[in-house]
Amino acid sequence: MCGIVALASVERSLHNVGLVQKSVQQVYHRGPDGSNVVSVGSYGPIMSIGHTRLAVVGSDKALQPLQWTKGGSIFHLSFNGEVYNFRELKELLITDGRCDNEDFHSEGDSEVLLACIANYGLDWTLNNIRGMYAFVVVELTNGEIKTITMCRDLFGIKPLSFAVDNSHKSVFISSEIAAMPDDFGIEVLNDVLPASYISLKLDKANIKWVTTETIYANKYAVLAPTADVLHEKSSGSINSCENIQSTLIDAVSIRIPQDDGLNWGVLLSGGLDSSLIAAIAADAVYPAPLYTFTIAFSDPDSEGTEPANTDKFFARVVSKSRENIVHKEITFDFQDGLDVLPDVIKAVETSDVAIVRASVPLFILSKYLASNDFKVILCGEGADELFAGYRLFENYDPHSFYDCSNFSNELERRLFNIDTSELQRVDRCTMYHGLEARVPFLDKKFTLAVSKIDHTKKMSHPSMGQIQKYILRRAFDGYLPDSVIYREKEQFADGIGSSWVAKLQEHASYLFPSLAKIDQESAFYKMHLHSSLTEHQKIQLDDLIEARKARRRFGACSGKVLQPGAFQPTRWFKIQDDIVLQTMKLSSEDAHKFLESVLGWSSEEIKSLSHDLESVDKLIVSMLSRVPFHNLTLLTRERRPPTPEEIKDDMMAGLGGPCSVVNSFFAVLLDMLGFGPDIYLLSCRINSREDCHVAILLQMKGLRYFIDVANAKPYNRAVQMGDESINSCLNNSFRWNLTYSSELSMMQLLHHKEHEDAQVAVEFHPVSTVQYSSFHRMIHKSRSDTSFGPFLTGLRICMFPKETNRIIAIRNACVYDGDLSHKRSVSCRDDLMSIAKGDAFAHIRGFDRLLQNAINILDEEHPDWFDVSREELKSRGWGPVGTTYH
Repeated sequence: MCGIVALASVERSLHNVGLVQKSVQQVYHRGPDGSNVVSVGSYGPIMSIGHTRLAVVGSDKALQPLQWTKGGSIFHLSFNGEVYNFRELKELLITDGRCDNEDFHSEGDSEVLLACIANYGLDWTLNNIRGMYAFVVVELTNGEIKTITMCRDLFGIKPLSFAVDNSHKSVFISSEIAAMPDDFGIEVLNDVLPASYISLKLDKANIKWVTTETIYANKYAVLAPTADVLHEKSSGSINSCENIQSTLIDAVSIRIPQDDGLNWGVLLSGGLDSSLIAAIAADAVYPAPLYTFTIAFSDPDSEGTEPANTDKFFARVVSKSRENIVHKEITFDFQDGLDVLPDVIKAVETSDVAIVRASVPLFILSKYLASNDFKVILCGEGADELFAGYRLFENYDPHSFYDCSNFSNELERRLFNIDTSELQRVDRCTMYHGLEARVPFLDKKFTLAVSKIDHTKKMSHPSMGQIQKYILRRAFDGYLPDSVIYREKEQFADGIGSSWVAKLQEHASYLFPSLAKIDQESAFYKMHLHSSLTEHQKIQLDDLIEARKARRRFGACSGKVLQPGAFQPTRWFKIQDDIVLQTMKLSSEDAHKFLESVLGWSSEEIKSLSHDLESVDKLIVSMLSRVPFHNLTLLTRERRPPTPEEIKDDMMAGLGGPCSVVNSFFAVLLDMLGFGPDIYLLSCRINSREDCHVAILLQMKGLRYFIDVANAKPYNRAVQMGDESINSCLNNSFRWNLTYSSELSMMQLLHHKEHEDAQVAVEFHPVSTVQYSSFHRMIHKSRSDTSFGPFLTGLRICMFPKETNRIIAIRNACVYDGDLSHKRSVSCRDDLMSIAKGDAFAHIRGFDRLLQNAINILDEEHPDWFDVSREELKSRGWGPVGTTYH
C-alpha cells in the first residue's frame, strides 16, 4: 500500500513542486518505507508525482513513481494497491513477445501493471487485472505530457481524490484529503469514482485542463447477470453454492502474502464474514500458523455481566476450530477510545456517526498490529453488500414486484457506494498506521460468481423463513460450527459492546446539551473534524462529505432505510434468555426421561436422536399422539398463570394442558435435546383475537420453522416459513399449509376443505417473537374472563393417536373419534368419562380423575353447559343421541 500525491500544471511558471514535497509528508503514514517525488514534462505542461511506499511486494527497486518506455512514449506510474494476478500477467507479457524478462527491474506488481498499460492499453489492463488499486499514470511523447489518467478499482477499495484550481490550470491529486494544500485555490474537490478513470488533457487552446470521465466497467453487471447464466440460475442453487465456495477460497488464497518474512493476519470479529476468511486462510497455510485478532470494549460498569453471544465469544469458537490459528484479543476502554477519537476523525475524513463509532476500535487494533510489525491484514468487508446482509433488507417483500425491484436497486446502491462507508473506514484506519487491508469478498471473480444468483434468492423477508446471507451460509455449511455459520448478524453496538456507544452518546450530550439528542453525537465529531482546518478547508471538506453522502443516498427507497447509527429494536427473544422459562429447570436428563416415560421412546430411539428436521418431526408426532391439549387444568386449579414448576410437573407426568403449557414446555424440551439455541415463542391470533395462542419458531441451519403441538388440529410437522405446500394428516381428511399475507404482514395457517375456500385458522407475525411473561395477561384472562373464550365454560380435549392418523377430541357433548368426519354426540357425562378411560388416554395416569374434577367444576359453575351443547347439536340436525355422522 502507498500514498499518492501529484500536481499537474498547464503553465510551468505556476508549478510548485514544493507543494507536492510538502503534501507527501501528509500521506507518509500510508507508505512509511520510502518516498519519492519526480517531475516530468520537458516542455509544455509539467507534472510532479509523489509517492510513499509500504513495502509489501517487490524489492527496493520497486520504488515509485515507476517508468516504462514503449516506442516513442514514456509512461510514469504512481500506484496504490495490489495486483494479485501480476505473475500471470507478467508471464503473458513475456510469452506474447511484448517484453523480455530483463525489461523488468523489480519483482513487484506495480511494474507489471505499468507494462500492461504501455503494451496492451489502459482498458485491456483494467479488464484483466485482479486486485485493488488507485493510480495515476502519465504518458509522454517526445518529452511532452500527452495524457494524465487517474483511476480507481471496481468498488473503490483504494481512495483517490483530485482538486481543480480556480483557473483550471492546475490539478492536484492525492490519496487523502489532508494532503490537499490549503493555498492551492481549490475551485472543486472531487473523488475519482470507483470503476472509472479520469483523463486530463489540454483544451484546444492549450491553456486549461479538461477532464473526461470514463466508466471502464459496468458495475451493474455484477448484480445483473447476462443471458448465459440464466439457465444456471433457473436450474437451482446447488451449483451456485459450490461456485461461491470455490471462488471465495480462491479469492482468499490469492490475497495471502507470498513473502515468508512478512507478518500478516486476519481481522476476526466473530461474525460470519470474517470467520469464513479466517478459516479459509488457516486451511490455506496449514500447518503454518495463522494470526487472528479481535478487539472488544472493556466496560468496568458491566464486568461479570458480559453476554455469551458477543463477537469476542464467537471469535474464540472460530479460533478453536483450526489448530493452526493463533488468536489474540485486544481490549480498549472508553478513555482509550476518547484519546484516539481526534486522530480517528481526521483519518476517516468524516463526522458520520456510524462510521466514526465503528472506526475507533479498528483504529486502535490497527495501531497495535503495526506496532507489532504486521503489514497485511485480511478482513470480511463487502459480504453484507453482496448478499444483502443488513437488517433493513428484511423489509422487502418477495411477493411484491415493487419491493423486488426496489430490493435490487438498494442492493446495487449500497454495493456501488461502499467506498463512502465501510471501505472508507477500513482503508483510512489501517493505512493511518501503515497497515494494508485486503478484502477477499470484493474480488472480481467472486463478485461475478455472486452475480449468477437471482436477486430474490438473496432476500431475507420474514415470510421466506431464512436468515440474512442464507446462500453464503449454505455454501459453507459444515465449514465452521453451526453456531458461527448460522449466527444472526449483530448490530455493531451489539457485537463490539453496546456500552461503548452509550458512553459516546452520554459524553456528547454533556458537551452539547442544547442540541437535540439525535444531533449531539454528530456535532461532537464535527467539532474534532474542523478543529485543525481553515475556514476554506472546512467548506471544501464539508462539500466533499456531502457529495459522498448524496452519492450513497441516491436512489434510496423511502420507508426502507434505517436511521444511520440508530439502534434497532430487539425482535428475537430466545427461550434460553427467558427468565421465567429458565426457572422451569428442565435438564437434559429430564428431557430424556420425558421421551421415555411420556412419549414412549425406546432407549435405542433416544440414542439415535439426531439434530435434524426428521427428528423434529418425529418429536412433533410423538407429542401430538401422546400429550393431550386441553383446558382441564384451567378449570380445576387456581385461576392464575401456572408457575414454571407446575408446567414441568404436568408435562413430566404426561398430563398436557393448554397451549401455553404444552408449547412452552416443548420449546424448552427442544433446547434440552440440543436443537437450540435459536428457539422462540410466537404470539398468535385466532379469529382476530390477538395474543390468544402460543406457538414455536425453531431456526435450524438458517431456516425458520413453525411448530404447534397444542392445537385442536394436528400440525404434524415443522413447516419452513417459505414453504406454502399443502400438508395432510388424519388419513388425508385434514389439509393445511402456511402462507403469507402481504396486506396484513402476517403469516397465516390455512385449513382446506373440499369445495370450500381455505379458512384462516392462526395468524402471527413471523419475526415478533416474545417472552413467556408476555403471555401472562392472556393466561390470566383465559382463567378469569368467561367472555374471552370457551376455556372456562366447557370442555376442550384433543389428542391425535396412531401417529396423527386418528383424532380423539371432546368439545362439550360432541366427540370426534377417527378423523374429522367421524363425529358424534354423547348422551351423558358418563360417556365422556368412558372416553377418558379408553385406550387413547390409558398411558396418562390420573387423566380420568382430572376430567371428572373438571366436569364437577363445570356443573357447579355452569350447570347447563352439557344440556346446552346437546341442544345445539340437535338444532344442527344431528338426530338421535349417540349416532355417528360422516
